[in-house]
Amino acid sequence: MGRAPGSDAFQYSGGQPANDPAWRVVIAIGPSRQARGWIVAVAAASTLATLAANLDPFLQAAVVLALVCAQVRALRLDACREGPGAIVRIAVDLAERVEARLHDGAVVAGRLREGCFVAPWLTIVRWRPDGARFTRTILVAPDAVDAEAYRRLRILLRWR
Repeated sequence: MGRAPGSDAFQYSGGQPANDPAWRVVIAIGPSRQARGWIVAVAAASTLATLAANLDPFLQAAVVLALVCAQVRALRLDACREGPGAIVRIAVDLAERVEARLHDGAVVAGRLREGCFVAPWLTIVRWRPDGARFTRTILVAPDAVDAEAYRRLRILLRWR
């Protein structure tokens, strides 16, 4: 399936226009039981490892407190999708642009970064908002999204 000279038809060699709406994935992200389970399991294992370590009791208490705070934040943002900074919808296109809608309705635009993780059981979108200094991540669990949109997101991230 080649293309005629001057044609913008699809080609396997990357001839698809980057602004084609067929290659834009919009996905609403809701609460996730799987994310909640992963976060609780990792936090519990980290806390048990800290308690089992031969540390000064004051340092041990400080580390456990930090772990509990990180767990609560991760549960709110990634498992429940609530609170400031929680992303409830993303749009990703072939030109590697990302638009993230926050829980409060604000929309933040940015670009995909290297290192996205794609698997049937979890997808992690790495992106940097325009004008931001640091790369951020969006955890997308399969039980929090539409199955077809999740499949399209995984394909787009895998083959970009």
